[in-house]
Amino acid sequence: MPINFLDPNCATNSSNIKFGICDDPPPATSPAYIDINNVPNWIAIVNNPSQENVKFYAIDNCVIVLRTDGSIESRCDGVLNYSTKLIFVELKSRQSGQWLKKGREQLTITINNFIAEHDITVFTNIEAYVSNNLKPLAHSGQAGNILQFYRDTGFILRGKRIIDII
Repeated sequence: MPINFLDPNCATNSSNIKFGICDDPPPATSPAYIDINNVPNWIAIVNNPSQENVKFYAIDNCVIVLRTDGSIESRCDGVLNYSTKLIFVELKSRQSGQWLKKGREQLTITINNFIAEHDITVFTNIEAYVSNNLKPLAHSGQAGNILQFYRDTGFILRGKRIIDII
């Protein structure tokens, strides 16, 4: 059965100049979503100066992706979509540990499954972010994760909290 990663039933949207993407603390059972009011809950911050109509399609806790053994596959939190652009997003709220590596792995799995189900040639730009509200920028020691992600997907991985819509 085909998997629709851009399921309208899993979407929230905003055209605000600035908005956030939120996710419940682990163990989350609800999908991630766009929020415009509760700034302290924002894990990722989206700057949208041209006020594009941006949709966020939740994937984790909304779209079921199964492994060959029938168990549920790990997925990223969701994907932003505007115009012909996609931005895959994994949200983290961790001070330490392997947050960027874990996020990279979740994004890689999701993107590879997305490519298997959707024609990506219709998109002019595809990006990926691991956004951590407790570690707003990945430090230079994360170059190995960024390189591995590029090798696995062909896309650039950004470890930063702020996502710019341009």
